[in-house]
Amino acid sequence: MKSLVWAFKLSPGTVNLPATESVREVEVMDLALREKGAAPRTLAALVAALDRLIPSPLVFRLFSEDGDALGFALNLKPSGGAIRGDSDLFRLFRADETDIPLPRGCATLESLLLRFAAAVAGMEVRERETLRDLDERHYRLQALRSALAELDAKIPKEIHLDRKYVLSKERQSIEREIRLCLKSNA
Repeated sequence: MKSLVWAFKLSPGTVNLPATESVREVEVMDLALREKGAAPRTLAALVAALDRLIPSPLVFRLFSEDGDALGFALNLKPSGGAIRGDSDLFRLFRADETDIPLPRGCATLESLLLRFAAAVAGMEVRERETLRDLDERHYRLQALRSALAELDAKIPKEIHLDRKYVLSKERQSIEREIRLCLKSNA
């Protein structure tokens, strides 16, 4: 990590939206990384340290040492704690974009954060979806994409035609599930 700058905060006084019990304000930080590939490792250690100091959700805008945009990372922390015990960081990266506009038409800071997180993840917000729901759906999407990548590597290597057919059907099923995960209404 080269530098960390507390860029600004989103609060009732800065965006004119009421706070909720689980989201009182959102801290936005600019993080300059020495190495592009070090982002997840560096962020995991940084978030663990900042988690103890800052009770609010965190949005990191990631930059290279030269100032090139690398994307976003978010730690949403609804209800005063990390979303998932096995990943302190809600990892959402969108390469070459650090200017996703704030969503319009939000009623609260929590809905603003929810829509922003969904935009960064390339997902649509579902009706009555919470930050925790979005995190679980995103986590499921990552697992499905990982399974799809494994199948894509396995299918060309399979020599038995009947097994190749079964793997292809499994791949189609996973693709359908990914499309459902991305939709706003499932």
